[in-house]
Amino acid sequence: MTLLRSESSRAAAAETRRVFAVAAVPLAVYAAGACRTAYVGDSGDLLTAVAVMGIPHPSGYPLYVLLARAWSAALFFLPLPWTVSLFSAACAAAACAFLYRSARESGASPLPSAGAAWLFAFGGSFWAEANVQRVYALNALFLAAALYLVLRWRRTGADRTLVLAAFVCGLGASNHLEMGVSGVAIGAFVVASNPSLLRRGVLVAACVGAALVGLLPYLYLPLRSRAHPLLAWGDASTPAGFASVVLRSTFWERAWIRGATDLVPIVADWARSLVIESAWLGAGLAAVAVAAARRRRWPILLPLSVMGANVAVMALHGSRSDLFIWHRYYVPTYLAVALLAAWGWETLAATTRSSSLVRALPLLAPAVLLVSGWRSADRSRYAIAEDYSRTLLATLPPGSQLIAADDNVLFVLMYLSLGEGVRPDVSLVLEGVGGNLPPLAFDPDKDPVYLTHYPNWRTPQLDAVPVGIAFRAWRVGSPRPDPSPVKDHLEGELDPAVPKDYLTQNLIGNFHQLLGMTWEARDWARAQRELDEAARAAPDNDVLFYNLGLIYRRNGLLEEARAAFRRSAEINPREIASASKPRASDRVSEVEAEIAEREALVALLSSDPAVSALAPGTPGHRAALERLLAASGRAAWARGMRLRAVREPGM
Repeated sequence: MTLLRSESSRAAAAETRRVFAVAAVPLAVYAAGACRTAYVGDSGDLLTAVAVMGIPHPSGYPLYVLLARAWSAALFFLPLPWTVSLFSAACAAAACAFLYRSARESGASPLPSAGAAWLFAFGGSFWAEANVQRVYALNALFLAAALYLVLRWRRTGADRTLVLAAFVCGLGASNHLEMGVSGVAIGAFVVASNPSLLRRGVLVAACVGAALVGLLPYLYLPLRSRAHPLLAWGDASTPAGFASVVLRSTFWERAWIRGATDLVPIVADWARSLVIESAWLGAGLAAVAVAAARRRRWPILLPLSVMGANVAVMALHGSRSDLFIWHRYYVPTYLAVALLAAWGWETLAATTRSSSLVRALPLLAPAVLLVSGWRSADRSRYAIAEDYSRTLLATLPPGSQLIAADDNVLFVLMYLSLGEGVRPDVSLVLEGVGGNLPPLAFDPDKDPVYLTHYPNWRTPQLDAVPVGIAFRAWRVGSPRPDPSPVKDHLEGELDPAVPKDYLTQNLIGNFHQLLGMTWEARDWARAQRELDEAARAAPDNDVLFYNLGLIYRRNGLLEEARAAFRRSAEINPREIASASKPRASDRVSEVEAEIAEREALVALLSSDPAVSALAPGTPGHRAALERLLAASGRAAWARGMRLRAVREPGM
C-alpha cells in the first residue's frame, strides 16, 4: 500500500511539473512580447477603469477590473499598461495549462495534450489577446477551467466538482458575457450526458446557486456607480440602469446579420478561421477525434456544443468587423478545437506503431506557429496608439476643450487624461461614454475647442477646421487658424518590427488623413502625399476610403473619388458604420454621373473661341477651360483640373 501511494505521489508530482512546463512556454513568450503602452481599441477604456476603479463599456467587466487592479497593485513598480498586459499573459498561460489538464482528464496522454495546448497558445487570434490589455485571455482561462472540471466530473461523478464547474461559469460571466453562453452549452452537455441529474433537485439547485454566486462581482457596478467614478458607462445604480449596462441593451446595435442567408458567409468564415488558427493540422486532428468518437468514447459533444454556441451568438450579435476582420470572439471555438485535436492526436498515436519521434511530429505545428507568428505578435516595442494621443494632446493650447469620439482614438486619450493625468489643463469631453453629451456653450473666437472627428452639428455659423490631427471649432468667415505642428509619422509606424493589426492600421490611416485634410486648402501636393500614405497604411478600411472619396470629390478629382469609393464598396458592400449609414456604391454611381456631366460640359466649353484657339493640352488651354468651368458654377471641377495639372506637369 505504501509503495502504491509512493508511486501515485511521484506520478502526481510528475504531472504537476508537466502542467507548469506547458504553461511556462507560452507565458515566457507572451511576457517577452507584452505591450508596455496603451494598446488600440478597448484597451484604453479598460486601463482607465482599472486606474480609476471605473466602469468600462458594457457589460462593465467587473471581475476583470477588480482582478487587474489587484494584479497591478502587486506589480506597482511597472507602468500600468505593462502590468495589465502581463496579467493577460498570465491568464492566457493558465488557460493553456487547464486545456492540457482537460485533455489529460479525458484520457489523452501527455504529449498530445501538451501539443494541443501549445497549438492553441500560438494561434494568431488568441496570441494577439495574450499580451495586451483586453478581457479575452481571462475569458479563455475560465472556459478552460470549466471544461476541465466538467470532464473531471464525467470521470469521477463527484457532485462537488459539477457545482464548482457551475461556479466557474458564473464567475467567468462576470468577466465577459460570452462565458455565460459557453456555460449554457456546458450545462446542455451535462444534462445530455446524464439526464437523471434533472431529477436531483438539490444538486440542480446547488449548481444554479453556485452560478449565481459566481455573478456576485457584478455588484461592483451599482456600488461603484453610486460613488460617481471618473469613468462610468451608464448609471448602474438603478435596476434599469444596471440591466442596461450588463445586457448592453443600448450599446451595440450593429449586428451584421439581416436574414437566414447571411448565415452562409458567417459560418463559412468561422470554419475557415478555425482551420487557419489551428495551422490546418489542428482541424484535421479534430476531425479524426470526431470520426473516432464512438469507438474511443471521446466526449465530443462538449467541445462541439461550445463551438456551436459561440458561432451562434456571434452570428446573431457580431458586427462586420467582429465576424470577418478580427476573430478574437471565436477564441472559445479555437480552444474547443484544440481539445478535439488532442483526442485526435491520441487516437492516431494509439492506432499506429510509430516511434516516439514520429508521434511527436505534430509538435512541429505549434513550433511553426511560434516561429512564424512571433514578429506579428511581439508588441514589446508597440507605442503607436499612445503616441497618437500624446501627439494630439501636445498640439492643444492651455485651457482647451477636446471633444473626443471613436474607440480607437477616444479610449487611449481617456486613459492618458484620466488614468495618468497627462495635460490636466485640457478638459476632455467623452463623446458617447455614458450617454449623450451635455449642451456645449462656447465662443469660437476666444475659446479653444477641439474635436477628434468632424462633428455632425448643424450650426451655419460654426465650422470645424482641421489643424493637424484635430479639428478646431471656428466661426464661419473668419481667417482660418494656423495648423499645429505635427510630426510626419507616429512612433514605430515605419518600423517593420512593430506589428500593425487592423485597428492600428486604421489609426495610422486616420493620422495621415487628418494631416491631408489640414493641408488640403493650403498645400495640395503635401495633402496628396498624406492621403496616399493614409491609403497605404489602412488598405482595408472602408470608412477611410469613403472619406478619401469625399475629399477628392469636393476637390474636383472625380476619377480619384470614384476609385476611392469603389475600394470602399469592395471592402464593405453594405452601409458605412455611421449615423447616416451611407453606401459607397451609391457614391460611385453619383460620381460616374458627375464625370459624364463634366465631360459633356468640357466638350461644350472647348468649342468656345477662347479655348478652341489654343492648342489642346497646353497650360493656356487648361487655364481657359478652368476659367469657363468656374464661371459656369463648377469651381470644384476647375480646381480638380488645376490640381491634376500640378500632379501631372506634362498636361
